[in-house]
Amino acid sequence: MRAPRLLAAGLVAGLLAAVPALGQARTQTAYDLVRLDVSARQAALAGPAARLDADPTVAFANPAFLSSEADGTVALGYTNLLADINAGTAVYARDMPWFGGFSLAGGVRYLSYGEFERRTSAEGEPTGTFGAGEAAVTLATSREVLPQFRVGLAAHGLVASIDDDQSAALVADLGVSYHVPEEGWVLGASVHHVGARIADLGTDRDRLPLDVRITASKRLRYVPLTLSVAGMDLQRFEGQSADSSLAVRTLDHLALGGELQLGSSFAVRAGYNGRRGADLRSGGRLDLAGVSVGAGIELRRVSVDYAFSNWGDFGGLHQFGVRTRL
Repeated sequence: MRAPRLLAAGLVAGLLAAVPALGQARTQTAYDLVRLDVSARQAALAGPAARLDADPTVAFANPAFLSSEADGTVALGYTNLLADINAGTAVYARDMPWFGGFSLAGGVRYLSYGEFERRTSAEGEPTGTFGAGEAAVTLATSREVLPQFRVGLAAHGLVASIDDDQSAALVADLGVSYHVPEEGWVLGASVHHVGARIADLGTDRDRLPLDVRITASKRLRYVPLTLSVAGMDLQRFEGQSADSSLAVRTLDHLALGGELQLGSSFAVRAGYNGRRGADLRSGGRLDLAGVSVGAGIELRRVSVDYAFSNWGDFGGLHQFGVRTRL
């Protein structure tokens, strides 16, 4: 494992050196859609897990995780957030060995906030309704450039709207990954949402949700368990307060997860997202904010996934996903 560790350290150092001036962690943005977990499997693991498998949504965790394993696979997802707020995803992947060995994926995502009453009369009476939401269109590609070493690129068109006001941006993700299949390791580093705004909501400048990530997963040798860890928003390493210890600051940026395979067709998953837990923690004695659980089952050619994410006093999020190879 010495070579993979040295390679991962070099990749991380290069990525971190390239982006410190591009943005800040957890900035307010018009594009909250890109901060949601893309799939039920990812949600159950509490963050962007490092995987190279048949799930095409891994391209959103890091475009370099997209591989030939997902060839011909379509994935659909739905998330019920709070009240009338809901989100959905559709992704399709295709391997192209005849075209330079590239793997390609395309996807669409939406986030709907529902409808609101418009009150523009002097008496404050309802005069109609208006909607608010976000959408994203994505094209991702990756290629193996050295044995077990991949690079990936994803381009996103983002749109957010409130009534007649719209915001738009073009952003890109850049990632690298290293896979050691005989030892069960997958390592990755990526920079997300670097780009330019096209239009802003109202008169305020909409910030882009820059995100620098380091991810790793390890499949244990004698137990059917895969452990994952993801460091997120690493471009500005800070905690919830200036007095936070190094341990607290570190946990605030980590997502920890595990997937236990029970037989060939059923898996259970659990995870903890430190930043989500810190943001949503109410201070109670038994506060499970940031904890996620889920399961997945394969039925012939179809895989079905479910996840529940605890959002503290706001309740929980239910996320569903299905994927199949066409």
